Amino acid sequence: MPMIVLYFLSIFSKRAKLALGGIVWDELDAKLPEAVGVIEDDKPRMEKFSKISESLGCIKKQALRTWLEDQVYDLTHNFSEFTTSREEEFERKWLQIFNEHLRVLKLKIP
Repeated sequence: MPMIVLYFLSIFSKRAKLALGGIVWDELDAKLPEAVGVIEDDKPRMEKFSKISESLGCIKKQALRTWLEDQVYDLTHNFSEFTTSREEEFERKWLQIFNEHLRVLKLKIP
């Protein structure tokens, strides 16, 4: 779907917001240092994320927030009983990363 279509549909559809949020996340993630999943080690990434997120438009911020909230929900509620410790470690790492980005983004959105 072209970016302009996702941009306007994001006002109305949660599915479109999630799609646009995923695109925004991918664009931002490419510009940021690699995420470690430890708050202290991710401080440079979060500072850069904070600065970059200020330049995002309102709709892109809302879409990114919706996408991050969806990722956090999936990682906390949709899991298998049969996951290995390695999979749990991976999920905890990304839960930490998404939560930290969501916290910073919520400071930017009134």
